[in-house]
Order: sequence, then structure tokens, then C-alpha cells
Amino acid sequence: MIEVSWSRCGGEDCVRVGGAGPDARVQVHPRTAVTVGDPPPTAGRLVRDGDDVCFLPRFAFLDGTTYMVVVGGAEAVALVRPRPDRPSTTEVLDILPSAREVPRNLLRLYVRFSAPMREGCAAAHIGLVDDAGHELAGALLPTEYELWDAGRCRLTVLLDPARIKRGLVPNRQAGYPLRFGSSFRVVVDDGFRDARGDPLRQGAERGYQVGGDERRRVEPEDWIVTVPSSDTVEPLEIGFTRALDHALLGRCLRVVGPDGRSVDGRQDVGPEERSWRLAPLAPWAPGPHRLVVDPTLEDLAGNSVQRVFDRDLTRPDDQPREAGPVEVTFRPR
Repeated sequence: MIEVSWSRCGGEDCVRVGGAGPDARVQVHPRTAVTVGDPPPTAGRLVRDGDDVCFLPRFAFLDGTTYMVVVGGAEAVALVRPRPDRPSTTEVLDILPSAREVPRNLLRLYVRFSAPMREGCAAAHIGLVDDAGHELAGALLPTEYELWDAGRCRLTVLLDPARIKRGLVPNRQAGYPLRFGSSFRVVVDDGFRDARGDPLRQGAERGYQVGGDERRRVEPEDWIVTVPSSDTVEPLEIGFTRALDHALLGRCLRVVGPDGRSVDGRQDVGPEERSWRLAPLAPWAPGPHRLVVDPTLEDLAGNSVQRVFDRDLTRPDDQPREAGPVEVTFRPR
């Protein structure tokens, strides 16, 4: 007789199957995923534990979810993952960009959470709405794979680029996802569940005004550099000519000192993503320093240091520049 139960194996949660034989083929499906045909099972691996076979999931089982355990191709039993009696603590930390106004050809948004989130359900819980609360239908790019960071705490939300790029059929037929002069809100509802299966503590939203199109390369040579004093730990401050991509700012800027080594310190992105600062751990050395800008750094519309996202082939100024980094030289006072 086959016995199926929740258990632990090697310190990890598992589904334990007893009485099926050591070579039994065991699959686990979320109840909602079991349909006609052969749906993909939950990702995981099988481990023998004595006379039992244990299924260890790649990602944690979701509390409150029903799973169907299939042994040898035949449905065996439904298991309901217990939901602990605990308050919901996961919340939305931020919705980015923080700029009040965004270009009509805005390319992406970010939602940051306080804990790892459940994958595969973002589209049902994040949307764009107008002032009346009506959904901006088709504004977001439908995609099979969600764009999470490694910790599943930051989600990248893409607007449909085919509606942003001029000349493409979706742009000609449906127009831009956003309308110049209007306002909209990014809404995250409280039904979005974290990796443990708990809903958000509360929903969140951020409102934006829609400005004109942005179709220029990012030009580091135009930035305003506030130079610190040598032999101090005053921060270096860089002011941008427009808002830049928050996530890319965290990895596309670095400072190299006179000795050719990177300057270690704390980096901060300023309000509305229009500035960046570096507070060094050690005092600034005298001599020339270089702000090194990765060419992949983008603004809110996807224009980078290297190229314009929606390039006009008739404009010589829109020609891509060389792919190497751009450097801005400064000397502490």
C-alpha cells in the first residue's frame, strides 16, 4: 500500500512516498496545474531514504496550496500544505522609478519586496491603471518568464517594446502604452504571495505623470561633477541631465584612483534617480581620478550610453558609439 505524507529529508521539506518501491516514478503537481495531457510537474529531485522515496522541491512548497502526488503515472493522493498561523509581514518596499514624471516611451519599472516572492503569478497582481482605475490593457509585455533578481526580491516589469518602437505593427495599430499629458498608477495588490505562500501585508501603488518622448543617448560628458576635497571622505556627487535606470546605476558606475585601483565606498542613488554619490571608505588621494561609466547604463526609456533604444536611421547623431566604457576625469580639490 502506498503512503504519501509531508516529511523532512536531509533537513529539507519533502513529500515522502512509502510502499512504492525504490524505482518508483514520483511527480508532484500544484492542484491548479493538473489539466488534461501532461502538464509540467513541480521542479525537484528524488532521494531514497531507507525504503521510502522522497521528493525534494527546487523551490519551497507554498503554504495553503494543494499538491497532487502522482506515483508511477497514476494519481495517488492530494496533499494540502499546512498554512502556519502567522501574520503576514512581507511588503512592497518601493516601486521605481521614483521620478514623478516619466517619458511616454518608458520601458521598464521595478517593484522591490521585503522578502523573496512566489514566481509565476506576477501578471495577475501587478498592473497599470488610469485615473479612473481602469486597466491600461496591453501596456505590459506578456512574457513566459518573470524577470526576478537572484534573491527574488526585485521584479523587473517591462512595458511592451513593440508598442514603443516606431514603425512596428503594434505601435501603429495600438499606439504607445502611455499617453502624453495623462497620469497613471502602478498597482500591486495584496494577493501577491511571497515564497512561503503568505499574501502581502498590504497592497501598494505609485502614480506618475507622462511627459514627452526621450530619444537621446546618455551623455556622461554632460553630467555635473561636484568634486570632493582631497584628504577627506567627502562624497563625490554626480548630477545627471535626466533620470536614469535605478538598477543599472547600482552596477554601471565606478571610480578609479590615481593608483589605478577602484575607490571603495558607499554608493547611493539620489532622489528621482537624477544623481549618484560615492562616499569613500578612505580619504581621497590627490591627483586625477576617473569616473568609469559602463556603456550599458540606460535612462528610463532604454537609451544607453552606447545607443538610442528607438533609433532613427536617418539621424547621424543616433549612430551607436563604440562599445567601450566612457570616462569622466576629475581631480579632488
